[in-house]
Amino acid sequence: MLTDTTKTQYRRFFYSDPSPYISEPFLGLVENKVERLYRLMDEEERSIGLILGLKDGTLYSPFSAPFGGFHYSHEHVLYSVVYDYLADLKTFIKGQGFDRVVITLPPNPYQKNMNAKFVNAFIRLGYNMSTPDIQNCINLKKFDGNWTKNTVGQNCRRAIKRQLTCSIVTDEASRRDAYDVIFRNRVEQERKIHMTLEDLLEVNEIIPVDFFLVKDKDGSNIGAGIFYRGHDKIVQGIFLGDDMEKRSLGIIDFLVMNIFEHYKSLDYDYIDLGISSMCGDPNVGLIRFKEIHNCETSLRFTFWWSPDNSQPFYLNHKI
Repeated sequence: MLTDTTKTQYRRFFYSDPSPYISEPFLGLVENKVERLYRLMDEEERSIGLILGLKDGTLYSPFSAPFGGFHYSHEHVLYSVVYDYLADLKTFIKGQGFDRVVITLPPNPYQKNMNAKFVNAFIRLGYNMSTPDIQNCINLKKFDGNWTKNTVGQNCRRAIKRQLTCSIVTDEASRRDAYDVIFRNRVEQERKIHMTLEDLLEVNEIIPVDFFLVKDKDGSNIGAGIFYRGHDKIVQGIFLGDDMEKRSLGIIDFLVMNIFEHYKSLDYDYIDLGISSMCGDPNVGLIRFKEIHNCETSLRFTFWWSPDNSQPFYLNHKI
């Protein structure tokens, strides 16, 4: 039987986090976006835990992040324990009178073994699966400087010949410069940006945030990237952008090359470049862009369940 327990009791058994988005510092940053947190564990089994945020009768994991997911004692928790936990979760939701529960699992690089067990158990137990999002990661252990498409390398050489430079910037003015490049890029493409610079700097208080800035030979800001380092082996890409009028300089390819080489030199295993779809609807161009930059393509799963499964549900984590 699952019970809602205290932070102190929960963390006695789950003291490490498979991803930064279920860590206490991050949850503390965003918990004001929900009515309260629930920390669910079986006090007898103590192998699996789940932290959820309550909003308008629904329990979410995540409630203000790309993905959430479970805590567990180790990657080889028995399948039967996973199955029983998810069965008990349905009993908890129904017994407490909640409308539904919604859970987005992290991409495979964060927990390959556990994802397979969770996905199988979710389906067998009758949870509803939203159309999986398409997820892209670069395996830095396989990255050797050669590209899937030759034009990427050609663009990088063109950028170097035209004296573009790329560096990590740490001062306030340069971070704003990097953010402004990305903001202008989003406006020109009529795409929303859901974080302000101030939001990113708040995250930087608990998760290191790297700001990359590309300049041309005249010192103009023409490209930028923003990445989180909240995991010891996985970096997460948050934003990439360039000056669209100067794209012929090879800005983005040059930026990506420098970012990959930088994190490979720091001995990271993966760069998580996020999803290339929205609620399951693929962005074909974005998938192609990531794949020609050597990304591996996989699926990111979201499951939900309601005691009354006839209730319609439209996935939207930006609450």
